[in-house]
Amino acid sequence: MHLRYVNKLGIPKDIKLTGEPLAIGRAREADIPLLDDKVSRIHAGIRLSDGEFYLKDLKSRNGTYVNGQRVEDTVKIKAGDRIQIGATIFVLEAASTAEDAQKGLEAVKDAMADGKGYTTILKEIVEDIVPTEGAAQTKPPAPAESKPAAAPPAASKPSGRPAIKITIKKPT
Repeated sequence: MHLRYVNKLGIPKDIKLTGEPLAIGRAREADIPLLDDKVSRIHAGIRLSDGEFYLKDLKSRNGTYVNGQRVEDTVKIKAGDRIQIGATIFVLEAASTAEDAQKGLEAVKDAMADGKGYTTILKEIVEDIVPTEGAAQTKPPAPAESKPAAAPPAASKPSGRPAIKITIKKPT
């Protein structure tokens, strides 16, 4: 899970929630310090217990709100919940979005390191999303002449996809 918010300076922040307790407040010692007079020194805390995340209001003067409802003591929070502390709104999001984006970016970087260009990578992504009907069963046509096949370039790796050959007829 991730806790996302925009700080007073307008900078988006993304905090990965782990098994460690997290303190939110105005104090410098807080894990998430907020520059807001409406926030108590140690205003609220988030902790993991039995695989679930819980938010606890730590007797703050102005209160802590989850989805518009004031938290009296402790409440279970889940992906999609909006937490308000002072003027700051936090959104709890599932970690998969950020992690999936990072994995996708790494896959593209790896493919480019292997010598693929943007066009090839985009074509493969589109083919993976919208597979062409019967593409898996088709085989490349047999060559008309029985010439030995040219060796592939040393840098390329077999992709498991059929090769496209273009034959140009020479005038006789």
